[in-house]
Amino acid sequence: MSDLVPFSFHEFDLDDARAAIAANYFPTTLDLGSSRSRYEFRFEGTVDGPLTVGHAWYTSAMRIGIEEVGSVYVNFPSRGAMLVEHRHSVVDIDPTRAAVFRATGAVAMTTSDDYGSFAVKIAPRALEDALEAILGRPVPTPLEVGPMVDLRAGPGRGWARLVRLLAAESRPDGLAADSIVASPLREAVLHGLLRSVDHPYRDALDAPAPSYGPRALRLVVEAVHANPAEDFTLAGMARIAHVSVRTLQEMFRRYLDTTPFQHLRQVRLARAHEELGTSDPATTTIGGVARRWGFTHTGRFAATYRAHYGVSPSTTMRRGMRR
Repeated sequence: MSDLVPFSFHEFDLDDARAAIAANYFPTTLDLGSSRSRYEFRFEGTVDGPLTVGHAWYTSAMRIGIEEVGSVYVNFPSRGAMLVEHRHSVVDIDPTRAAVFRATGAVAMTTSDDYGSFAVKIAPRALEDALEAILGRPVPTPLEVGPMVDLRAGPGRGWARLVRLLAAESRPDGLAADSIVASPLREAVLHGLLRSVDHPYRDALDAPAPSYGPRALRLVVEAVHANPAEDFTLAGMARIAHVSVRTLQEMFRRYLDTTPFQHLRQVRLARAHEELGTSDPATTTIGGVARRWGFTHTGRFAATYRAHYGVSPSTTMRRGMRR
């Protein structure tokens, strides 16, 4: 299981709403846009390592102030709009644009009525650590990021989908409750933001990566084969090989014509195949075997298994019992 810490609030009192936000993000001022407005606030999310991802909804227009964010913070509407002022920038956001806040500097936000938003808080150093892992060299802290991400196309659109997926599946019975799923998904949110927002190293992410010989690749392949059920991430595999994430990806492309995660998935599928061939259908389930090797959706596992081995998982299990 992953280390998800869920939170959920449904408030009708401004003081209680302020306390809920302070407990999970940062202290804020929170005032109604109109004293006659009806007020209701819902706020659900999870803390997962360096990421806090939540979905908030206000019935009425709000004026929100933050004295100091303390970390990188991204907010984008699921509905409605918001005017943002931060570090001498003014950004008008809606579901096609996200506002990005740096760790220092006051923030002032004014929302529309019926405003819903996704809120992503990234712990100090987490974004810089992810960038260093990709580039293979140190970067200064704090990272200078732009004030806005375009969510209409390209990396920004994909990043917003990742955030929505993480928010939807970070419940006790969701996919992200499994650390095998949560770790790479959390890493993908960090890497996706680095490819979506402006910063001084944006062009370096697209520069050709140096390629090392098979020894570095062999270190990763051996680690994956030794323990394929481990919660591997790109950054973790890169550390095993003592290379950057970009170099790791280039090694797998050049020498194995695949990606690190595709290779990991094939090894896990092979281990599942081995277990199915030696298991008793009376005491072992297909779903249990699938989950043990990182396949959280039994139906998709069965389809992938059939495409690779030409038979269903249950057929493999029955044949194994007849031997």
